[in-house]
Amino acid sequence: PGLEAISLSNPRFWLPPISSTFHGRDIFAPVAAHLSLGVPIQEFGEVIGSLITFPIPRPQRERDGLLGHVIHIDCFGNLITDVKREDISSDNISIEIAGRKIEGLSKSYAEGSKLLAMIGSSGRLEVSLRNGSAASFLEARIGNRIRVKWK
Repeated sequence: PGLEAISLSNPRFWLPPISSTFHGRDIFAPVAAHLSLGVPIQEFGEVIGSLITFPIPRPQRERDGLLGHVIHIDCFGNLITDVKREDISSDNISIEIAGRKIEGLSKSYAEGSKLLAMIGSSGRLEVSLRNGSAASFLEARIGNRIRVKWK
């Protein structure tokens, strides 16, 4: 029981020629197609002996909200957190991060003139800076805490 990982080393399932930069098309997509047709996973290659997993932290419930964490910083400097949409019971909230306070949720990156918070395409709470990098502005790092408070 548990996780099993396979090295996709069987070229029989690849789409030749293999590009050095586009494995999504040349290896992953053909393997996924064969997998969807019922090809047993073991036919794609050897079992990987040791698998390292990195658990994503979960926000902690507090009396008046949540304590979450920055889990990713994208190439635009947006801070993606472990707080999911379903963790937030109302749009009437405030967000505190790095000594700054953000009132409410925005619907898009274009709203607001400074820092804003919104639910991004990943379904997670994000903090961004209009026309800038929230990560740089806040000197934020992965693992930083973010507090969501109910009003």
